Amino acid sequence: ADLYFLVLIRLLTSVVSIYYYLKIIKLLMTGRNKEITPHVQNYRRSPLRSNNSIKLSMIVCVIASTIPGISMNPITWVLPITKKCIYI
Repeated sequence: ADLYFLVLIRLLTSVVSIYYYLKIIKLLMTGRNKEITPHVQNYRRSPLRSNNSIKLSMIVCVIASTIPGISMNPITWVLPITKKCIYI
């Protein structure tokens, strides 16, 4: 009931986190190329890092995260049985 102190802490941490996230977004949008050293600019890229491998890894991740969600759905038939067992 009197948890205003926790609400205040939550608001302060939210403001701080928004500030840091906006700093990252600003850095991504402005794209400061001046800070890249010559070693990073001349770094040889791996042949495995192509657009096809990125697309493939994204597809694998989507499938890997979707299958458990779909397979967990049939377990809802157990809920009425467990409710009966709890209230015996």
